[in-house]
Amino acid sequence: MSGAAALDSSKFVEAIDRQLAHRKVELSNLLLMVREENPDPARLSCFARSAIVLTYAHWEGFVKQGSGAYVKYINGAKIKVSDLKFPFQAAYVSSAFKRATQSGKSRHLGELLEEIDRRRGEIFSISPDRCVDTESNLSSKVFMEIVQGVGLDVLPLYEMRSAFIDQRLVYARNQVAHGELVSFDALDVEDRVKGALKLIDTYADQLKTAVVDGAFMQ
Repeated sequence: MSGAAALDSSKFVEAIDRQLAHRKVELSNLLLMVREENPDPARLSCFARSAIVLTYAHWEGFVKQGSGAYVKYINGAKIKVSDLKFPFQAAYVSSAFKRATQSGKSRHLGELLEEIDRRRGEIFSISPDRCVDTESNLSSKVFMEIVQGVGLDVLPLYEMRSAFIDQRLVYARNQVAHGELVSFDALDVEDRVKGALKLIDTYADQLKTAVVDGAFMQ
């Protein structure tokens, strides 16, 4: 843990909090826009449809950027691969597995084991994309794969809100983004904004706690 201790976890926490603050300001402004008294119906429809897309954008954006920042923090800790949780070890040596699957010969499998053993002794450093892929459609399944891919637990809230993520965030965003003339009102927007913020806040807390506690270590 000496490498991790050399980093200032408070800087990671502050960076996550700054990102959260920016997103919350924009989402709060969206709510103000759709809560106008006696709004023009066409104007409200435009605001609401825009809010649906932006709410999803902040959901995907935070998960991708927050998770990526977490991986970069671990990169900076200069930790030996074998000292990290298995998802990080797997991400680090994954290229060796891909080569080995092309042949089932024992010689190649032996070479694979040797390479894995050698690489586990190296200092961990990978592109965040190796662990974090939102697939441009951050469904509940993809989100939970990312959570597990960065060595964190899938919290009960994530499972309970799976339908919300898939239907009210992803599906609704796709409807608007693909040009469907669907309508939403202020209550629709408020439900999605508040639900997305709850998920984002929870995941942010999980990332910050993981850094402070060194939860990425074996």
